[in-house]
Amino acid sequence: MDSLPSISVLTCVAQPQSQMSPTGPNGARDKLNVHDLELMMQWCTTTYRSISHNSNVESVWQTAIPREAMQHPALMHSILALSALHLASSSVGDMLERYMKTAKTHKDLALLGSKETFTNIDQSNCDAAFALCSLLTISSLAFPLIAGRSQTNTALDDLCQAFHVARNSMNILAQIADKVRTGELKPLLEKDEWGPKMPDTSRLAIMSLSMTNSKLANRYPKHEREMFEATIGQLGESLEKLAQGKEASIVAFQWMYHIPPRFIDLVHERHPFALVILAHYAVVLHFMRSRWWMGEWGTRIIQQIGRLLDSQWRQSISWVLDATGCYIPPT
Repeated sequence: MDSLPSISVLTCVAQPQSQMSPTGPNGARDKLNVHDLELMMQWCTTTYRSISHNSNVESVWQTAIPREAMQHPALMHSILALSALHLASSSVGDMLERYMKTAKTHKDLALLGSKETFTNIDQSNCDAAFALCSLLTISSLAFPLIAGRSQTNTALDDLCQAFHVARNSMNILAQIADKVRTGELKPLLEKDEWGPKMPDTSRLAIMSLSMTNSKLANRYPKHEREMFEATIGQLGESLEKLAQGKEASIVAFQWMYHIPPRFIDLVHERHPFALVILAHYAVVLHFMRSRWWMGEWGTRIIQQIGRLLDSQWRQSISWVLDATGCYIPPT
């Protein structure tokens, strides 16, 4: 049974603007009020669990991080933004619009406050910075997913933007991990339990990508073989980890962080081989589709890529279609 949020957390959220403490950027009081109680209740009863990758860390997300947020408004806004997105994910009509507007307001305030939080990270604010980076990364996936439910033609650009946020956040996380390990958020950095396994059918697909990379390098002198090989190597490791039962969200975010920046540029440019590789990564996202903040990301990416590729290149994503069951109408 879910425990209720602490009175201190709810009181902090419900305080009128004139009583809010601490202050935000430039000494301005942060605008949290009684209307945000619904969002904090949502967080403390439901949303916290949806981002906890195992039961051992649920209490950290449910109580420790909201308590930390009482001293760091940017973190509080990121919590409320994600809670609003979670509510929006199951809403329609006016309620959907209301929650999305609320989520955007809190997200913008979180981003504004993050500039101050990240200026000087030390032992006093490293936990807040760690949680804030994590939540901003998840929000970067959830926001365009829910806002563009009926759109598939923007999936690639939306995902590239999410990659940008994730890479920046994970760069900060890597810098402060040692500090976080000495505090209350230590369980978030401990070794994961084994989770559901994805069928191990990817090895031949990875070999095929490597062979295609070699053929392209032989055919086109300017083909960026080493960059693509590094990306394929990271993808192979990611798919292997899923087959072993490693936590899928960590696998997904690590790939975003480790791929060469040039690869993201080529996705923006709709380079066909980059799109083929990204379609294979979308299998990881599809595996996580039961999580509300991931949802149909994998399907959206695969379908847009399928429409962009010509018939010859489309043959290179046959494993992707088999692994996910996605359907690409013939052109």
